[in-house]
Amino acid sequence: MATKVGIGFSQLASPLEAGRRATEQALEPLAGQEPDVVVLFSTTDLDPSQVLASVRAVTGEVPLVGGCGSGIIVPQGASESGVAVLALWSEEMQVIADIAPGVSQDPVGVGRALVRRLRAREEKAYRAANGFLLVLESIQNSEATAMVTVVEAMGDELGLLRQLVGGRATTDINRSIFLNSEAYGDAVVAALLLTPGPVGVGVKHGYQPLSRPLVVTRAEGSVLYELDGRSAFQAYVEQFPDHRELTLQNFGQFALDYPLGLPQMGREYIVRDPFGARPDGVLECAGLIPEHAVVRIMVGNQETMLQAAGEAAVEAMQPLGGRRPLLALVFSCVSRLGYLGPAAQQEVALIREVVGSETPLIGLFSSGEIGAQRDSPPTLHNKTVLVGVIGET
Repeated sequence: MATKVGIGFSQLASPLEAGRRATEQALEPLAGQEPDVVVLFSTTDLDPSQVLASVRAVTGEVPLVGGCGSGIIVPQGASESGVAVLALWSEEMQVIADIAPGVSQDPVGVGRALVRRLRAREEKAYRAANGFLLVLESIQNSEATAMVTVVEAMGDELGLLRQLVGGRATTDINRSIFLNSEAYGDAVVAALLLTPGPVGVGVKHGYQPLSRPLVVTRAEGSVLYELDGRSAFQAYVEQFPDHRELTLQNFGQFALDYPLGLPQMGREYIVRDPFGARPDGVLECAGLIPEHAVVRIMVGNQETMLQAAGEAAVEAMQPLGGRRPLLALVFSCVSRLGYLGPAAQQEVALIREVVGSETPLIGLFSSGEIGAQRDSPPTLHNKTVLVGVIGET
């Protein structure tokens, strides 16, 4: 049975024209077949309502999911301005899309209910199928606990055969995720892609521990008050005795190179990005910091980050056992885009070398990456690159 996938990309300055052009390109390989799902990613410099309207004017009322970020990923490389569209038609896959609003109020209940609704719509032939749950969050930094909790709740409800793949859309726009013809905030949009073929996910970041272990003695959500019983900023600075120039004012810039890592049993660290320091020494982080956890300050460089991108792609391809991938999804942290600069093109090129230069590929530079490290449950990551692939039957 056949599956057709098309990718469209436009950097036209007009959001209406960019959306139309990218969508028309994506539909060409489908040769007139109506897509089962359309995935739309756009950058924050383009009015999302206009982009969405222009895409829907071309696709009609087919299922659509997507979101906005500071950059998009397409076969041509990484771009900080533009529209990317994936169109999928398949005789062998089932696609189901839905939304869960009000995440900040009840992340566990909302996340579990969303997955249950999706699974209730599975056709009988697909109930034991492999699959992806493509997830896009639009949750503000102040709701760090909800960001993580809703992902973990969805993973618990989803089961072992399906993998979460996705990211957190930009926080610069209140309504930054899409379902069909509407944009939403404080919500999770999801598309369940069920397939008889294999699926694979790779999650890597390229950071290694630098400091000794530090105990989180006081934290609330994404706010880190104390490490080892004293101000979090003081404990952090003490790990860098040769950096006397490190101050509250320049902490955010300095910490871009030295994030925090939460050690996992026998696996990679989960990275958390501290992006600011308050006058009282409290650190603000881009993700949940559990109280009583152990953290270490991490270090990476351009070489290790690029190596991680290739490793994530290799890990994603392993379950395919040599089969050709039908499509690839990529979510890379927006901080990687800023840190790598022009080398972000190389990150995309390294992934394409592994998944194949002819494989349809689309992605987003996200404000948090959703997926599972090997043999671990899914969660929200920072400074990470995630690659997901669906293989042919």
